Amino acid sequence: MAVIFVTGSDTAVGKTHVAGLLARRLAKSGRVQVIKPVESGAGVGRPADAPRAAGSWAEPHTLISLPEPLAPLAAAERAGKKLSLPRLLDAYRKLPAAKHRVIEGAGGVAVPLDPAGLDWADFIKAVKPSLVVVVVEDRLGAINQARLVVNYLKSKKIKTPVAVWLNAAHAHPSREVLGANRAGLLSSKIKLAGESGYKKQKPIFSSALFE
Repeated sequence: MAVIFVTGSDTAVGKTHVAGLLARRLAKSGRVQVIKPVESGAGVGRPADAPRAAGSWAEPHTLISLPEPLAPLAAAERAGKKLSLPRLLDAYRKLPAAKHRVIEGAGGVAVPLDPAGLDWADFIKAVKPSLVVVVVEDRLGAINQARLVVNYLKSKKIKTPVAVWLNAAHAHPSREVLGANRAGLLSSKIKLAGESGYKKQKPIFSSALFE
């Protein structure tokens, strides 16, 4: 079973969009689940992330849904619910089997999920996915953001391979920025999982990771 964990350098960088692209790609070789372990903001009148990413080609699962668009622990407190890493892992392990899974975290990788300060890096260590994909907005500053997240995961002793997906979430980057971002990842020895352009329908997948 291929399990890809999708996280981001920040909120609103396009994690759900990228999770959907990955799910559609994996669906070519078997049944896929798109899993959102915890979602905040489910009551603000927008579609839930897991069904949006799953589309018609994957099976969506939201394990814990919280109505207010706040950080997970704050949203859980406002909803009168207890949120902890053991609770998330227990719900995750009760899911039915599937050929592939795409798991989308909430917010950035260091968002706390537990009153003890445990975060998505601790979830990754427990789940042991095949690959961690870090979505970074393809703009000026992307190299810094990518290095911060990748180095944070290294500091947490994550053994799973990590790669960055560059997503132009809000605007077309200039040609110079596009080139500099990719050169910066290469010189930093950070693998590029894929890229998607602003309002561009066809993504580019790294052949080294997805062929």
